[in-house]
Amino acid sequence: MTSPVSYTSVSRVNSAYPPIGSVTNITSGVVHQFAGDVEAEINAKVSKQYALPFTVEVPLLTAIATRETIYRIAVQRLLVQFPAAQQGQHPLQVQHKDDLKLLQQIADGELQLVDSSGAVVAVDATQIEVYSTTKNFEPTFHEGSMIDTIQDKDKLDSILSDRGLL
Repeated sequence: MTSPVSYTSVSRVNSAYPPIGSVTNITSGVVHQFAGDVEAEINAKVSKQYALPFTVEVPLLTAIATRETIYRIAVQRLLVQFPAAQQGQHPLQVQHKDDLKLLQQIADGELQLVDSSGAVVAVDATQIEVYSTTKNFEPTFHEGSMIDTIQDKDKLDSILSDRGLL
């Protein structure tokens, strides 16, 4: 049994890109499987910022999921081909790249999600990034040969300064 897809639907995909519905070997089960895979990837990205599952409809994710499902079916089932002269220029491929950028912006917290009523979806406050005090320094520990070890001069100076020895 397949899990329900909440971002898009078979009918939405078929109506947005009719060639998918007109190809006889692409059943609604196949479309549903592609949509489920796309949703899993979207969830993996947005879970950096948001608690899942969403309790509201998020139109941007619906649009991305629908377009990505169409793109993946069209490419895998050869409904659309990208000749060498058009690599990166076909509308589906351009939209695919834009959607990936949008998802990355959501994951990085640069773009907020808005629900279907126009309200901003709350960010998951339980997730925080933890940084080490050595975040910007070269790693200290090394498991290779002593000849290959690296001393980060900035880190050594910082440690000596913190200890009042510099």
